[in-house]
Amino acid sequence: MLLAAASADLDALDQAVARCDRNAANPVFAGEQARRSQFLLDTYREEEAIVAARADLATRRRAWRDSEKPSAADDKSLTLEDAALDDRQKALNDKRMLEGIRQDAMDAMRHYFLTNCPAGRDIK
Repeated sequence: MLLAAASADLDALDQAVARCDRNAANPVFAGEQARRSQFLLDTYREEEAIVAARADLATRRRAWRDSEKPSAADDKSLTLEDAALDDRQKALNDKRMLEGIRQDAMDAMRHYFLTNCPAGRDIK
């Protein structure tokens, strides 16, 4: 659902840029830096949480290996937790990849807008 909304937003901006519609395009471009900063902060926090969880898991796995009687149930639990962390990391990497493409598209549209829509020209 979120991906469809992001695509729709980019499509709407693309149409506004094609029409040189400053009233529609300027607010989007103006808010872009704050949006990017928030994305970076959110991404950093998620990555930080994943790194902390991996460190904790590694500590517990070492303790499990060093224990006198490592249980199969504990091994399964640690393995499932590791898989869940891998899933979180992959999801975060996918979000970064999509954000990079979105930023490239946004930058290209802004460049086109600035090049082809001089100030004072507003065609609708």
